Amino acid sequence: DGCEPTCLVGTSSGRTYGTALRVRRMSSADRVLARIRAVADPRALVDLYGSSVYAPGFAADVDVLITHDDPARLAAALGFELIPTAPPRLHGVIEGVSVDITVANADDVATRSGPRDAAALVAQLGDRDEVFQATWPHVRQFVRLRALGHNGLGYFGSFGWALLLAVPLVGELERVATGAAFPAWLRWLARLSPGARVSFDGVSSGDPEPLFLVAPSPPTRDVARLTKRAAGHVFAEARDAVSAIGDAVTDEDAISRIVDLSERPPAGTTLVISGDDDHSRGRYDGMARRLLRDLEALGPTRSWGRFDLVGDGSWQHRITVARAAPAIELVEHWLAISNIDAIVE
Repeated sequence: DGCEPTCLVGTSSGRTYGTALRVRRMSSADRVLARIRAVADPRALVDLYGSSVYAPGFAADVDVLITHDDPARLAAALGFELIPTAPPRLHGVIEGVSVDITVANADDVATRSGPRDAAALVAQLGDRDEVFQATWPHVRQFVRLRALGHNGLGYFGSFGWALLLAVPLVGELERVATGAAFPAWLRWLARLSPGARVSFDGVSSGDPEPLFLVAPSPPTRDVARLTKRAAGHVFAEARDAVSAIGDAVTDEDAISRIVDLSERPPAGTTLVISGDDDHSRGRYDGMARRLLRDLEALGPTRSWGRFDLVGDGSWQHRITVARAAPAIELVEHWLAISNIDAIVE
């Protein structure tokens, strides 16, 4: 796939990264957008968003936002699977490219801001984009290893973590070089505490939210939307990571010292919720935040912010709880009334 005419290429640790002038696999994205626009309602707005914009070299798929269209009609026209999340999502393949489509209505301000937010993040990075691109895979690996991802599983998704990386790269860490930003970023993250308000204007304390991550485009919105307990897990994991990396000064050395959460699970009983297919996973992902709020009302809860996928196409989500019996009863009841084809063990 080709670059834009003005792109430059830099390398780090054997990978190719985009610089401030952006390395973009635009030909694939353009073909995807052209195909979708050909079948979308003529009044619909069709835009790229997410990592397809700010980290295209690492995007597992092309993320597309559509406003003002019927998701069922669109899924049928594209031959995509309609996943019953809120807002609805469609998943499929166009010319060999994996595509995720989110369909937003006119009132969904947060979702409709996705393309503007992604573009604003890129603009804010400026000449720090090369460092961002080099550091981003290590941040993603940290989030995966420590199970701190997914909006639906109680944390925030890829964009929130990208924003949390970008802010210090153009602020406190503006002089940190490529290849050394990940350990410096972990140490910056570990200094945050409850009530932190993080934006490109700086970091302040005293916010009523446990962590207010300010969206980079108006209107003012909290990208994180964490509960007090979930924010506590993020802060604690950052502090633990700093202890784990010790005196590491390079990205590779630091990430090599971070272990998977499963190697030393949190204290308590870890429940495993599992299903057999993408449909049940999509429905669970779109509704699980309510389940987690109900579980937190029972006592200390640690959602594992990731899905573990099994070779046969099934999925698992783990939640560590303090009171196993009432938690299992609550999960079983919630799965039944939510019409989600999954079990808890």
